[in-house]
Amino acid sequence: MRRLLSGLVLSLGLLAGTAHADVTKLYFGAGFADGSVDVTDGGDKSLGTITATVGIQLLDFVGIELEAGAASDQSGSILSDSLVSYQAAMLRLGYRWDRVGVYVLGGHARLDIDEDFNDSDAGTAVGFGINLFGNETTALNLHVLDFDDGAFTTTTIGFQHYFGGFR
Repeated sequence: MRRLLSGLVLSLGLLAGTAHADVTKLYFGAGFADGSVDVTDGGDKSLGTITATVGIQLLDFVGIELEAGAASDQSGSILSDSLVSYQAAMLRLGYRWDRVGVYVLGGHARLDIDEDFNDSDAGTAVGFGINLFGNETTALNLHVLDFDDGAFTTTTIGFQHYFGGFR
């Protein structure tokens, strides 16, 4: 848990250093996910997951996104005793049409998976998503991320808030 929080604080600190230049390019989000961890003996195990996202739009279609999450099979222990935690730094390429935005993500992730499942500890993070904007700054967010060639996969529904709006 300390690693998850320290990773998120470090990520926020790095973004805060660039945020003073143009805060209107920053966004953050949170969501709930159905996580699926690949079990070494075969099969998958479904885990409830919570995620937090922080990002900055460098151009209209290019951004950098940092995401952290924790997963467990019991809702009371997601943060206190998670079975899977991750931090990911990804490049985000996307396009917006009116109030709909689609994007793809790719980058590197650090995984902390319970040894009873598998032994992945780092790898690639790839995914895609869609934002459905209800107003200029807030969007319903749906996205899928795959870590380390299927060692852990999340399907998230949540929100993202854009400080400067999506236009």
